[in-house]
Amino acid sequence: MELDPATRAKFDAVLARVKEPVSELSLAELNLVSKIRYSPKEKALVVRLEGRPVGHECPACSAMNGQILVTIERTLKEELQKEFPGFTVEYE
Repeated sequence: MELDPATRAKFDAVLARVKEPVSELSLAELNLVSKIRYSPKEKALVVRLEGRPVGHECPACSAMNGQILVTIERTLKEELQKEFPGFTVEYE
């Protein structure tokens, strides 16, 4: 299903607004969000983030990357809920 232009604009605005905290580049610039499932009937959004850490990182890098990811997820959820009040936001 193709999104209507107003809904797409809301998603684009959120992805442009939310910054990765280390580089301060937007999620749109970094292509960190690979998919958002939009379900208006269920009032739900499901987000797939790219760039999750893979296996063999040093413990310090893993902890730092984990904290960055938590920050991105929290900020993205807050911004999506501003644009889509009453919607739940989950990550896959």
